[in-house]
Amino acid sequence: MASADRTGFSWIVTQRDNTAVLSPAGELDLSTMGEFRDGLTHAMECIRPPLVVVDLQDVPFCDSSGLNTLIWAANTVEAAGGTFSLSGAQPRITRLLRLTGLDKRFSLCDTSAGS
Repeated sequence: MASADRTGFSWIVTQRDNTAVLSPAGELDLSTMGEFRDGLTHAMECIRPPLVVVDLQDVPFCDSSGLNTLIWAANTVEAAGGTFSLSGAQPRITRLLRLTGLDKRFSLCDTSAGS
């Protein structure tokens, strides 16, 4: 399933093995967090317990609202007994995660396959 909104933000969920991969495209900020949450909800419905990887390769920018949304996503997946990780983060996003200490909160993988 895929979705796009008026901000140009979109997402698609694909399944790889026992993992739902949520691939957002566009800036992750205050104006797109609702759409991102919709994508995460769909990804969580694909597999039980939810094993969700968010592939950030097409996310060039993330502000504090976006970071809060990623924290919410991890907490939501983990509360459902699942596993949450990030992959494909661009250097700018990786640096932001390091600066905020969130690189220790999230499992970061190099690829969206979770390896």
